[in-house]
Amino acid sequence: MRFVFINHCHPDTKHICATRMREFSYAITKLGHEVILLTEVFPGKAAEISPEETRKKIKSHNFKSPLYLSIQPKGHPLIKRLRKKQLPWGIRQVVVICYFLYYKGVFTDWRKGSQIYLHPIADTFKPDLIWATFLNTDAWNIAKDLSKIAKISWVGDIKDPWGIYIPRPLRTFLAKHFDTCLALSTFSKFNSNDVTKWFKAPTTTIYSGYSECNSKPVNIANLHKINISLTGGIYNYNALKELIWGVKIWFDRLTEIEKSKVQLTYAGHDAEAVKKVMHQFNNFCHINLIGFIPLEKLKEIHENSIANLYIKIYTTFHHKTIELLSAGRPVICYPSEIEEAINIANRSNVDLHSCNKAEDVAQALSKSLNTSSINVSNNEFLQKLTWHNQSIKLEALFKKILDLEKIHKNRRIDI
Repeated sequence: MRFVFINHCHPDTKHICATRMREFSYAITKLGHEVILLTEVFPGKAAEISPEETRKKIKSHNFKSPLYLSIQPKGHPLIKRLRKKQLPWGIRQVVVICYFLYYKGVFTDWRKGSQIYLHPIADTFKPDLIWATFLNTDAWNIAKDLSKIAKISWVGDIKDPWGIYIPRPLRTFLAKHFDTCLALSTFSKFNSNDVTKWFKAPTTTIYSGYSECNSKPVNIANLHKINISLTGGIYNYNALKELIWGVKIWFDRLTEIEKSKVQLTYAGHDAEAVKKVMHQFNNFCHINLIGFIPLEKLKEIHENSIANLYIKIYTTFHHKTIELLSAGRPVICYPSEIEEAINIANRSNVDLHSCNKAEDVAQALSKSLNTSSINVSNNEFLQKLTWHNQSIKLEALFKKILDLEKIHKNRRIDI
């Protein structure tokens, strides 16, 4: 089968926004299908090519891996100023409302730039189905545009909750505009519960997964360092302070030899916030700020940490929960997690310490220091959450939609 995936973030973008569609595009091609991943151009690079060049690129590509087509945004200078936060308060809100009402999105320049690609994709690649992800209604607008040209169906993906990221007065209005999608895949059950308030299309939860790894469980006791990892967005500075305070409480209870081995490694975009909080606590242990790194290197850090920490927010389900559990080491979150994440952890048999105060964090670290690693490769439940196995679930959704379309088409022919 041939699929077009649509996501605003270029696959090389060092941000979680690129991960889901990039990894699934690879996973689906490994199942024997062909994929074009349509995104915006990588920041700072130009990528506009002619329709004929696009056709040549499609014909010459080896579809054992996805084909990336990057769109150069066109026009709409006002919307560019909006995203750069160059518009004053009041005017900003008016522009957002007007663009959503008239264009059904606020990345209209990206949508306009996409139009030169759609006919070449439709008549050269001849896709069977389109899969487009939200957070970005213009990914769905492009899906609708291509759907009309290629005369095929599209499936919406809810990576981020509709009820959080669409302005309240526009949620029902925009949902009706996008009701042509035959089904919705969702990032989590949390997102499914949210989106069913506005959409009638059936939902299927497809978790973002993790990369399979054949490495043996790490014996933490044999490591020269006592590493603690903190991963992802910070979101709330006060929550970070409480989490680090919990780490310090634990640290102060260690022996002097143990203290000399402790290192806190932070991987993410909020290094300055972590640095500031650690400074407030007199940099009680060594810190290693590494920014956004490839998933393979991040996994190695997680596997070699006594515990893997993250900050929880209640506006979304965190993909990092699954990523961290897949390392086979205890996971600590502050504040406490939602039921969906706790259930996943319970079924994985990997400890998830859902903390409500600093002392909870300290006790969780004490327990983690003496907890053996789980062999993830033998963990039946966690294996279901790999990118590969979640892509099989996604493939089944696509096949179901295409099979239903054939039935309806044959019925029309019979009539």
